[in-house]
Amino acid sequence: MSSDILEICSGKFVDEENELTLEQICEICRIDSKSIIEMVDEGIFEPEGDENSSWRFSYSCVETVRIVTRMQKDLRINLPGAALVLQLLEQMK
Repeated sequence: MSSDILEICSGKFVDEENELTLEQICEICRIDSKSIIEMVDEGIFEPEGDENSSWRFSYSCVETVRIVTRMQKDLRINLPGAALVLQLLEQMK
């Protein structure tokens, strides 16, 4: 008898053409809205709209959120430090 390992993956299809709401970006990135609001306050990205309830994020913000959360987790960089790293990386492009 062989022991096969079955890996189950799940995901969601996201329309990259449309913008994401605060709730959607939180769900996709598996992060709370407070963290997203802190990133916006730090200037890491700027959503469209005036208030949290009407914010719209481009799909590129998903990758930015993932990079920032990884820097915070793996390198223990605080949010202002992560913002600086992103700015320096952008200048290098």
